[in-house]
Formats: sequence, C-alpha cells, structure tokens
Amino acid sequence: MLNSHRREHILERLSHHNRVSVTDIAESLDVSDETVRRDLKDLEREGLLRRVHGGAIGVAHIRDEPISERVQKSAKEKGVIAKLAADLISDHTSIFLHCGSTTEALARQLGRFSDLKVYTNSLNVALIAKEHFGVSVFVAPGQLRKVETDLVGYDTISFLEGYYFDTAFVSVAGIDAQRGFMDFEEDEVRVRQTLLKSARNKVVMADSSKYGKTANMCTAPFSAIDRFVTDRKPDPEFSAQFKKAGMEVIHG
Repeated sequence: MLNSHRREHILERLSHHNRVSVTDIAESLDVSDETVRRDLKDLEREGLLRRVHGGAIGVAHIRDEPISERVQKSAKEKGVIAKLAADLISDHTSIFLHCGSTTEALARQLGRFSDLKVYTNSLNVALIAKEHFGVSVFVAPGQLRKVETDLVGYDTISFLEGYYFDTAFVSVAGIDAQRGFMDFEEDEVRVRQTLLKSARNKVVMADSSKYGKTANMCTAPFSAIDRFVTDRKPDPEFSAQFKKAGMEVIHG
C-alpha cells in the first residue's frame, strides 16, 4: 500500500478513536510495526498527531477542552456519576471538590446535607455549592486561571497542605489502563496530587468517554485511589487493572 494511503488510514482511525495502536494499524494494513512507527513519526512532525507509548493520539486530545465546553458534553452521564458520588458524603464532614465539570455536577447534589464543609479551588463549584442551605463553602487561594476559573499555584498547594479532608473528589481528563489517571496541565496535576495526600478518602469521578483517553501527565496510579465513580461498568481490560490495584469501582 502506498505511504499516502497508510497515512490517510491512520488519520481516519484517529478521527473516530481517542487513540490508535501500532499493532492494530500494522495488522489492518498488513505492514510491519516499524513501517507504522515511521508513518507516525512523519505525521507527528507535521503536527497531525502525537506519538505515545505503543501508538498515537490525535491533536484534538493533546489538550483538554475548556470547562465551558466540557460541561455540555456527557451531561447525563455526569449526572449519574454525581448522584452516585453524593452517596459517599455524610453530614458533619469536610470534603474538597477539585475543579471540573463532573465535580460541578456533584456540587449540585449537596442540597440534602447539613453542616457540610465544602472546600474547593474552583469558582464555579463554589458558586454552585453556596446555594445549598446546609453547606459552608471555603475557597482555596491561588492564581486564577481564566479559562478553567480555578485557582492553582504555590498558595493553593500550601493551603491544601494545611488541611486533612474527610473526602476529596477529583475529576480527570483521561484513564489509561497502564498509566492510571491522567491530565493535561501541570498546574492542576500538582494541585490534584497534593490534594490526594490531604484526604482520608480519595475519590476519582470520570465518565466512560475517558476510558482509553491519554493525556500527557500521570495524576495518580489506580492504587493511590480508594474509589472510582463512573457511569457504566468498565470493560474487562480496565476492570482487571482496577481490581489488581485494589480500587473500588462504583458504576451506574
């Protein structure tokens, strides 16, 4: 098959999937793995994809979408996750909600609680949570990121290091079966990692579109998380990795 045809095939696969593997492409085109790797290298040089271990991801997945756009996607699934996650919360406790469209959905579920202390580094989460009578809201300091409307940086991390929360809820950009939970931005990853050290119960929330989505930073291995809340049962590959890590999975 001509090189141009191989390249078109790879880009077509990437337009329908978050990630392609060298092995799958080689088998579908009946060429060697090395030939596919050369094609991926050429396509990356042209800015059409990014190579990752064992394959490649499309340029649309190299950076996360702005939160204003993410809120509109998978809204039903995020609602399911938020209701399941709310069952992990008790009255008279303290929780931290990290920034994210899924944690915003959880903030909308807090109306039934009393004497609940909600800490967050997200202005959106704070504005949603403050509407509930039984909720006290505390906002972490830091540098405001305009697109995400969250606070990050040294002051945020220093704030987190001074607290120990009953439960921390975080959302993530991607879930890689081998690497764990992943994100795009270094600032938010550092905040998430510090937060997970400052909580008794560590909960990750993500909808099923995040399975197999690769980002450029590892936020946490599965073994570092107590519970994972998602909208549907993971496929066997992910289920096996979650079980091996000892992480409880709660799904819709």
